[in-house]
Amino acid sequence: MPVLKNLPARLKGAKGNLELENTHSELILRKMSLNHNPFEMNGLDEEWPRHNGGSLLDGDAPRDRNPFEDEEDENEANEVRRGGSGKGGSFKGTLERIKGVSPLKTLGKLGKGLRMSGRSKGSATPSPQGSTGMPSPMEKKKKGRRSSEGSLLRMAGRCRESLRKESLPNGDLCSESDADSTSRRLSLLKIVGRGKKRESMVDHLASPGPEEEPVEEVPVVKPREPLSVLEILQLVTKRDLFLADTHILELEQECKEVSTTPTGGAEDLTSPSSKDSIRRKAKDVELLYEALQKELWDVVRESLRSPTAGPNLGLVVQVLQQEEQADRDWTTSEGAVPGGSRPRELKKRWKEAVAEVANENLPKSEVVLAGELVTYLDKLRIRMVEDLGAARRNVVSVYPEEYDAFQVYVHSYHQAVTCRLQTITKGELQITDIYSLLDWLYNIYDRDVIGTVSITSPINRSQLSPLLPAEMVDKLELDCLNYVRGKVTNELSQVLDEEEKRWIDTLHVEEYQIPLSNAVIQRLQGDLERSAAINRGLASRVAQCSLNGLADFLYSFQRKVEMFHEGLDSAFGENEDGYVAKTIALANCCPPFRSFVERCVHSDPAVSEDSGRRANAALDKIVNLSVRVLNDRIFEHIKTFFDKLVKRKWLSNTEAFEQIVSLIREHFKKFKRMEGPPYQVLVGEVHRRVMTEYLRAIMRGRIICTSLKMRKRMAGRLREEGKNLKTLFKELESTASWLDSAIPHISEIILLEDTPSIQIEVGVLVQEFPDVRKKHVSAILNIRGMTRQTERQEILNIVKDIENSDSLSQLPRDRALFADVPVTSEVHCLNMGLSRIALTASSFFYSLRSCQRRRTPVRESHDGML
Repeated sequence: MPVLKNLPARLKGAKGNLELENTHSELILRKMSLNHNPFEMNGLDEEWPRHNGGSLLDGDAPRDRNPFEDEEDENEANEVRRGGSGKGGSFKGTLERIKGVSPLKTLGKLGKGLRMSGRSKGSATPSPQGSTGMPSPMEKKKKGRRSSEGSLLRMAGRCRESLRKESLPNGDLCSESDADSTSRRLSLLKIVGRGKKRESMVDHLASPGPEEEPVEEVPVVKPREPLSVLEILQLVTKRDLFLADTHILELEQECKEVSTTPTGGAEDLTSPSSKDSIRRKAKDVELLYEALQKELWDVVRESLRSPTAGPNLGLVVQVLQQEEQADRDWTTSEGAVPGGSRPRELKKRWKEAVAEVANENLPKSEVVLAGELVTYLDKLRIRMVEDLGAARRNVVSVYPEEYDAFQVYVHSYHQAVTCRLQTITKGELQITDIYSLLDWLYNIYDRDVIGTVSITSPINRSQLSPLLPAEMVDKLELDCLNYVRGKVTNELSQVLDEEEKRWIDTLHVEEYQIPLSNAVIQRLQGDLERSAAINRGLASRVAQCSLNGLADFLYSFQRKVEMFHEGLDSAFGENEDGYVAKTIALANCCPPFRSFVERCVHSDPAVSEDSGRRANAALDKIVNLSVRVLNDRIFEHIKTFFDKLVKRKWLSNTEAFEQIVSLIREHFKKFKRMEGPPYQVLVGEVHRRVMTEYLRAIMRGRIICTSLKMRKRMAGRLREEGKNLKTLFKELESTASWLDSAIPHISEIILLEDTPSIQIEVGVLVQEFPDVRKKHVSAILNIRGMTRQTERQEILNIVKDIENSDSLSQLPRDRALFADVPVTSEVHCLNMGLSRIALTASSFFYSLRSCQRRRTPVRESHDGML
């Protein structure tokens, strides 16, 4: 009969020593209860031969372990330890032992004894361990850990052997006979051991001896028995991760103690079987660690997608902390050997697992199509923000602060994005993809990704490496510049050639706008805007590249405009209206080009100054050429009317002047189609040329005033026409209003009587028009009829100082008027002679008339008629 009395005492003792047993030991004891078997498998002890190798990871687990067998062995060991005789004691001792034990338990033990007796019949096979009897309690204590029918390495081999036997015709019979044989051998060993114990108890009772006083038995608390490899593996698969890691550490420690035991002890470690056993245990530890890490990282992966982190993630953190402590202990221990199984560095591998999670979650870069990089980058941004937000809500709070978990997640996703971008940049990219990628690198990633995730949880950005190397970013920017340069060189030249052909084909059409400037600017505008949205440095470089190409383009445009006018200047014929309209259209292209040039120059004035100057010079030449053509066209019609001005007939006939004004208004109905600055240049040039031609007519001196009445009449006419010209050009929106005061000043010089007043007026004229010369004032004095040299010299001395100065050379071209008004010396001499003769004759007739008035009234009347 088995000794069962100690079972309640052992359990009671276990409950009384909770301080000695940890929570995980209680869990194991609970699973070892009589009513529940935690490792319920279908009798694999009989189906799994001991000689097969393999691992539990490759096949099914062995059969369940009967807790009564363990308890029986333990009771026997305790009985022998107390000096009892085992199972061979008296019937009285047996009754005392079973007193107070549950009948169900006793019946269970009796039934088990009967089953074991039946199995032992006919079994004479020696033990697999080579022993013919049960091992002694001391040997069982030394062995310690229960076997799971071989190591994890042997289990896989046994599984394969089982499958091989099943494939044979009589495989089932063989399997059953082998299992029965193994079971019988185990039963025989137990029966033999029990017989020896009974004999020893009978001898003890039969031998005479002095009476011994009964000694109260002290309940012995059995220490927690370590779990087998299979049981640890089951804990791992059930995700009892911390408890599993605890037992793996114990198993690892056992391997270390066995490997460091000196040779010549109870067990010779140098024998092949001992070495093989040590290797199997070490390999079991490694396989268990692999299974444990797989479950750990699966939990880490699943926690990011779960609404909450759950309890498993907390177990992961406990395992990491426990393993880190084990690594520290191993490092400080004397037996630490470099290159050994330790340190495991699970915290480092945890970071690697987080990096794998990030790499799996982000979209793959292989799906990116040409021209669709912006869509892929947007998906990348959305997924990264969502995952990091989930990590902040569900995961980060579970880890200790020193783990800096959120920084680890951010760094892992950052590295995953870096790998994808590096893969993308290895291939050829379209220009739109290059702009999208640069914008993502410089702006979107930092602002919309890192900036968003760091709002609630600050991160250390200095730990994040650049998404792409600086050399790769420079290459992308250089590709942008090369694209812009090629566009300006090739595409714009083609556009200009096509436009030139259209000029000739549409010459008969009065079009005042052509699409050239819009087409060119639109092609360059996109690059400027996209580069400006990326960063200022790239925008400056793109603007400089665009400006260099545009300056070359505008020079070509200038040359083609010149050739266009050279070919049609004198042969436009019936297409004059179309030619004038086309001239205006070409000039209208210049303001948009000039604004675009100024924008490019403004991006980096120091670098773009030369290119901007070249571009503006070409535009100025195009505008001036167009203005000259239109100015010449209008003066071809009005020039003949200027020849009729400032003559004797002009004093009484205003037809010529009215024709000039009328023709100017008529032409400007078309000229007003010119836009912006070119129109201001045109109307200013027409205004200045009209005033120049008018002054030229005055300076010819074809009228010499011989009386005050005639001076008043001429001065009034000049003042009136000067006023009309001022009104005309004001209506035409001329900005050259400074020209309007020239004619009124000349009219005042002609009208004034005393020399000082004339000197003052001449001084004002010279002050407003520094290009007035002595010859111009002398011609005005001739028209006035001033012949006295003393008076003339006093007036001309005012101009003399200005004429000797270099003010004319410093005068800007747009402020010059009299410089373009010539005075013919021959006409000047003739006019002076005629003026002197006229003045002499006038004096003679005046004196003669006075004498005749004193003589007779009739003579006076006759003289008056003369």
